[in-house]
Amino acid sequence: MNPLTCLLALTFAASVGGGDAERARPLETVIQDDALLLHRDPAAVRATARRMKTLGVDRVRITAGWSALAPSPTRKSKPRFDATNSLEYPERPWQQLDTAVKEVRAAGMDVMIDVAFFAPRWAVRRGMRGERQRWRPKWQEFGQFALAVSRRYSGGWPDPADPQQKLPVVRLWTTWNEPNHPVFLMPQWKRGPKGTRLPASPHIYRNLHNAAYRSIKAVDRRNRVLIGGLAADGSRGKGIAPLKFVRELACVDANLAPLKRRACHDFKPLEADGFAHHPYTLGTTPAASSPNSDDVKLGDLDRLTKLLRQLRSDGRIARSLPLYITEYGYETNPPDPVRGVSPRTQARYIGLSTFIAWRNPELRSFAQFLLNDIEPTPGTKGGDYQTGLYYPDGSAKPAVQAFKLPIWAVVRPVFRSSRTKRVFIFGQVRPDQGKRRRVAVEFRGKDGDWREVYTLPSTSSFTPRCVRGATAFHVEDAGFFLRSAPYLGRRTTYRFRWFLG
Repeated sequence: MNPLTCLLALTFAASVGGGDAERARPLETVIQDDALLLHRDPAAVRATARRMKTLGVDRVRITAGWSALAPSPTRKSKPRFDATNSLEYPERPWQQLDTAVKEVRAAGMDVMIDVAFFAPRWAVRRGMRGERQRWRPKWQEFGQFALAVSRRYSGGWPDPADPQQKLPVVRLWTTWNEPNHPVFLMPQWKRGPKGTRLPASPHIYRNLHNAAYRSIKAVDRRNRVLIGGLAADGSRGKGIAPLKFVRELACVDANLAPLKRRACHDFKPLEADGFAHHPYTLGTTPAASSPNSDDVKLGDLDRLTKLLRQLRSDGRIARSLPLYITEYGYETNPPDPVRGVSPRTQARYIGLSTFIAWRNPELRSFAQFLLNDIEPTPGTKGGDYQTGLYYPDGSAKPAVQAFKLPIWAVVRPVFRSSRTKRVFIFGQVRPDQGKRRRVAVEFRGKDGDWREVYTLPSTSSFTPRCVRGATAFHVEDAGFFLRSAPYLGRRTTYRFRWFLG
């Protein structure tokens, strides 16, 4: 390839994704699996944390469940205790949370704690059937609980299991979970004038978040607190679509004019350090866009960033909010007997979804929800989650390798009017981050043998001069790369190998 053609190829590559220089900060990989981390013995928790680390995970999201940690969660009246002191709560549930936090940190990963669902019965305005109390949780009580959790993981709290040691510090926090979904917060709507429906959950959640934010920041101003954690859609009208939820949260209407409603009479700009989101795309491709303009799936993230920027410009948000994807994944069938994509499709979608996330400069984290599938409950539909990288018995899906080494390829012409094409290969080496790693891209020939192919960096951030290609190259600390290679036909298969050194 001559220098001019090379330059044009690199220019296009930058337009489809760019390199490390185009990202303001690294893109963290987050995983969550409370079933394995909060409900197993310490040895199993340690093994789970180490497995997560070998997959290339940077941070683990763990739920500090209010009702799971609180005393007498089924009583109507609040017991007498200091709700800001975790030592006055039942000991066993906090030990389980301590174990999870300690083992994750010992394995070399950071922790994100979701101060979250459900509420104790004594902390809601109205009781509901079952254990999932979520009807108008009392924000004052939630703030006290958030203070108890953040104090415990401030870095200065003695470890009850070993008082000579301190419990690890946690610096990243989220408040509640999917408050726009009726499974996690009620009511979502309330009756308005002339039979209309008005959003209720955004205003309930704003009070919950504000209380938790103040508590967590009071412990240490260095703590980062994320707002949102929203579901990608409005649950067919039962919940509230995320963009509508955000507008109501900021007390503005569809035209971004201030709402003149009782719930907004004392509104102050929203305080947070980032915005968490769960842009599930379910059975569709990760690149699919929702026809509902208020939904935000993975392919719609620009809708959310645009709204957040405008609200910041209008003074409805106190500071700019980077995006954090804190849940994402694809259910597979099997083992889900009703819904899901095939295990092979799940593996392919991991590559594409990672590519989409990497291209977005607003993103600070991308997520995988569940390490292991939850065993489907016989006779139920959609009540469990099979988004894991492993089956319920611990055997690996194709997604395991795809998660460790996500890859995606895009074919484009070198010139707009040219018949000459190049293939742009995106990938990431998630394991052993921080170590010096080399990658070689290969293609499979007609004889079935794999051969290394010369590739060019997609931007000058990889090499200062577009002079020659390479069959092996170093990747950045986070493991990302975007390389340009000759287009060898539609049926050509590419892969990459990596090694230390």
